[in-house]
Amino acid sequence: MQPASNSVPGDIRATFVRMLAYMGGLAILAILAASLFRTPEGVAAVAAALAPEWINVGRPHPAFELIMPELAAQPADYAILRRTADGARKDVLSWGDAAGSGPYVMVEIYRAGLTGERFIDAPSEIAARILPFTVTDDVRPAGTIDSKFGTAHLVDFAIAAQGTPHGRARRCLGFARPFDQPAMQIAGWYCSAGDEVVDRTTLACVLDRLTVLSAGGDGDLAGLFARAELKRTFCGQRNPILAATPERDVAVAIPRSVKLRGRLQQR
Repeated sequence: MQPASNSVPGDIRATFVRMLAYMGGLAILAILAASLFRTPEGVAAVAAALAPEWINVGRPHPAFELIMPELAAQPADYAILRRTADGARKDVLSWGDAAGSGPYVMVEIYRAGLTGERFIDAPSEIAARILPFTVTDDVRPAGTIDSKFGTAHLVDFAIAAQGTPHGRARRCLGFARPFDQPAMQIAGWYCSAGDEVVDRTTLACVLDRLTVLSAGGDGDLAGLFARAELKRTFCGQRNPILAATPERDVAVAIPRSVKLRGRLQQR
């Protein structure tokens, strides 16, 4: 039997060791709990990278209209995409199938977000938009055309009809027309059913038929389309009864609160 003087300090030391071990265990449990409920920085970065930049709006209400009677047999689609970061918007109108056998037409009205952005040259703008396609002939400048929206720069390229390099190539003629006020761009292309060259007047007619149904309270957008309508040629017919087609620009005063409306027709 040990003396009491020796056993008491031993008990104190043993108790102190047990307390340290208990506190250490609590600290480890706290660290584990924090790691479970805290999103790692790497995971957060990956999640942010995977988040879609553009959101497809469900049941879009069309703001623009483009009637294409010659493509009535082709499937038509209207999509609206929004960029959550700054509120930018794309209205995309299309006819046909890019990988199909018939003609294919796409028109995109791109309205910049709150921060605004600078549009680049037409070949680069179109090249960025045809990345999902199998390009059989690279994008290259193809001059300009006059339209009711002013001068539009053209590009020529070709894509595979069946989405493979070995598919039948179809010739395409693209365009891009940027604007400063409002900050927006109208771009797109017309692809023929085969390797025949697209007539420039066909593309000019596409732009001529593009109209706005509702400007959504954007006076700049309403004014742009109102002034363009004064120079509309109705696909080259220049009918003075249907529309004025002056030889010079005409200033049109449009209130900023105006909303242009129209009847949405079946394409």
